[in-house]
Amino acid sequence: MTIIVVLLGGLALALVVAVGVTLYVTVSINARANRQDTIVSVPFAADAPEEFMRTLAAAAGQGMLAGNGVEIYQNGCTIFPPMLDAIRNARATVHFATFVYEAGHIPDEFGEAFSDAARRGVEVRVVLDSNGARKIRPGVVDRMRNAGCNVQWFGRPRWYDWEKYNRRMHRKLLVVDGVVAFTGGVGIADQWDGNGDGPRHWRDTHAKVTGPAVAALQAAFVDTWNDATGELLLDDSYFPELSPTGDIQMCVVQSNPASATSAAQRVMAALVAGARHSLAITNAYFVPTPPFIAALTEARKRGVRVRILTPGPFHNKPSVRRASRYTWRALLDGGVELFEHQQTMVHAKVLIVDDVVLSVGSINFDPRSFALNAECGVVMLDAELAGGAARQFEHDLLSARQTTLADIARRPFLSRAIDGVAYFFRAQL
Repeated sequence: MTIIVVLLGGLALALVVAVGVTLYVTVSINARANRQDTIVSVPFAADAPEEFMRTLAAAAGQGMLAGNGVEIYQNGCTIFPPMLDAIRNARATVHFATFVYEAGHIPDEFGEAFSDAARRGVEVRVVLDSNGARKIRPGVVDRMRNAGCNVQWFGRPRWYDWEKYNRRMHRKLLVVDGVVAFTGGVGIADQWDGNGDGPRHWRDTHAKVTGPAVAALQAAFVDTWNDATGELLLDDSYFPELSPTGDIQMCVVQSNPASATSAAQRVMAALVAGARHSLAITNAYFVPTPPFIAALTEARKRGVRVRILTPGPFHNKPSVRRASRYTWRALLDGGVELFEHQQTMVHAKVLIVDDVVLSVGSINFDPRSFALNAECGVVMLDAELAGGAARQFEHDLLSARQTTLADIARRPFLSRAIDGVAYFFRAQL
């Protein structure tokens, strides 16, 4: 009996310690994730767009780049073919980094394209996040390596370095020959294949970039590779001279975990604060912290129409949906319009300001993207591209349901309490 009592006492003590450590770590991570600068008004001078882009580029810690060509693709049926064509036509280098790489037809097709490129003498470097790509078939990695691809893992778990594992390489980058690049929200998995028209076909947005901005996207890959391997890619062949391919001005957002504010959260803050007329946000994991809730409602007070589209019943992370719901009352009280997509999982990360500025990338509107993840995105000043994205947003709303204060009032107390618990753990979702 004495032994049983001692064992039960030990288990109880261990449980108390575990709960205490969990709470401490969560509070400390939340505090780090919430360390955001006060979000102030950023003038969006519609008659001086270059000045606005320079201001935005300063917030990102990057230069404003002119002379670029951009194509925006919606959903896997239009995103995957040009990416695979670029890999198959590569002559010198293929640099690829992704968070999600799973098992399936699309992953196998990409693996074969990488392998074929390596077999014909192309330098192929692949970085996979150890958390997001844990479902990849081991044989795919083996085949790529046997063909000559250099495949590396980002953030492999180490008992002595849990904090680095807690960081995620959430970027989606493909840079071919240093002259063409792709970035956005799409991962390498079969659920992205299709046209975003049902639960098995996710909705997402990706961008193809040519021109001077490719060098900045290549730099983001070099940063990723250096973090994963310790090797710094310095060969000038990775950064060829780039001529203008269009007339689009853009800023590349290369964001890393930061002790204060990251480039991702500074740029999102500037975009929200700079809106004059309209702000349309499509985001897969929308869990705004208090400063961003305040920024969104302040935008509404100054006359900006703020609309936010998130996944609905087909959300792949129900805990994130619950944490998001915890913020809805404050947003709705502030006049923000909220919509949940009813047809499929919406994985896009798109923000449109005044139908002239468009942001596309991997950045989610949550503490993990803002404080803990390595992210990448592009912000473009172009009425045609932004207008096309705005039309896509309106089309997505046809398959969405608007959330109201009455909806929140009808939800049971227990459900709302669970939402609050999920929000407490927001930086770890």
